[in-house]
Amino acid sequence: MKKNHFTLSLPFFIALIFLYSCSGSKSDYQVKGKLSNSSGEVISLVDVSTREMKVLDSVKVNEEGEFVFTKKVPVKGFYSLQTSPSNYATIIADSTEKLYFEGDAKNLSDGYKVTGAKDAEVLVKFNELTSKSTKEMQKIRYAQDSIRGVFQAYLNTTKDSVSIDSLSHSLEPVFNTLSEKYQKIAEDMSVYVRKFIDENASSFASLAAIQMLNPEREINYYTKVADALVVAYPTVESLKQFKAYVDGKKKLAIGSPAPEISMNDQDGKMLALSSLKGKVVILDFWAGWCKPCRAENPFVVSLYTKYKDKGLDIFSVSLDQSKDVWLAAIKTDKLIWKSHVSDLQMWQSPVVALYGLNSIPFTCLLDRQGNIVAKNLRGEELEEKIKELLQAAS
Repeated sequence: MKKNHFTLSLPFFIALIFLYSCSGSKSDYQVKGKLSNSSGEVISLVDVSTREMKVLDSVKVNEEGEFVFTKKVPVKGFYSLQTSPSNYATIIADSTEKLYFEGDAKNLSDGYKVTGAKDAEVLVKFNELTSKSTKEMQKIRYAQDSIRGVFQAYLNTTKDSVSIDSLSHSLEPVFNTLSEKYQKIAEDMSVYVRKFIDENASSFASLAAIQMLNPEREINYYTKVADALVVAYPTVESLKQFKAYVDGKKKLAIGSPAPEISMNDQDGKMLALSSLKGKVVILDFWAGWCKPCRAENPFVVSLYTKYKDKGLDIFSVSLDQSKDVWLAAIKTDKLIWKSHVSDLQMWQSPVVALYGLNSIPFTCLLDRQGNIVAKNLRGEELEEKIKELLQAAS
């Protein structure tokens, strides 16, 4: 059940900005360059750090493919040179820098070059090295989609199970080989991204690189980039916001202690999450009014019944507003464990911000020390992780 809220985007997400064109004779410029295959396009320098995607400057490319932007970017960050929303190149710029851009007017993002500033040049190098792998991965996905399409088309033409099985057996090895190749490329690219960040943590280019890593598994790299950039550029507001985002993620990172929750239980007595330390705990956020939550409850009950004597417990946090609705749902769904709490504030509850809740049901699985080991697992995957934790402690 989704909460009504604005979807938050990463504050550091690439703030694009660039382009202007004229004769190139002006000495006080922000960006100038030359485009091949040009035909009098209008090129724009766009600030995409705002929701309005503000155009800072626009100019028509001259007959020689040259352009000049004299209006300067407001702050160090990411900007975009674009002839259309789908034809753009991302660069890093500062108002103190003068950059020279070279690219193909018909495909700005492919093979462009930027000179004049270290961070801008580093970003181009990073894009060159990762784009090849990205394209290879896309080709593999296209090939797998084609295999699925062939198999589905065949299913639509026959009911013969023998021939269907035969085709499945012949296609499966090809599909699996492609999956292995895809995984190898993805792993190699992750290794490269980590190495790049290690060597360029204080470069704005690392903000582009870090987006290729999962914050749930790579929070240490997010922290490294955030800390280094805030020190290097203490006045850039977007970096302060990025660090705040990372600090919030760190609180809920895998391996981190689950933030404490203390609320009234069904009898109005204060109950703390930490009181369940020593057990493997499903921390379950739900509500009586939430249909997906109620649909999930029978499985949660089955897990509790099966593993409660082996060390599993459940701490249920309700986002209800009505105590009657909350208690009725507990009774109807037979949620027989004792740890049920709620402050009856729905989405205004402090736990919403504390745990970054955007929707429910939402779960965290905690080990016996109260550390987060998994989030939002469902079905067999959740049960297998519970068994693993219980066996590890036995």
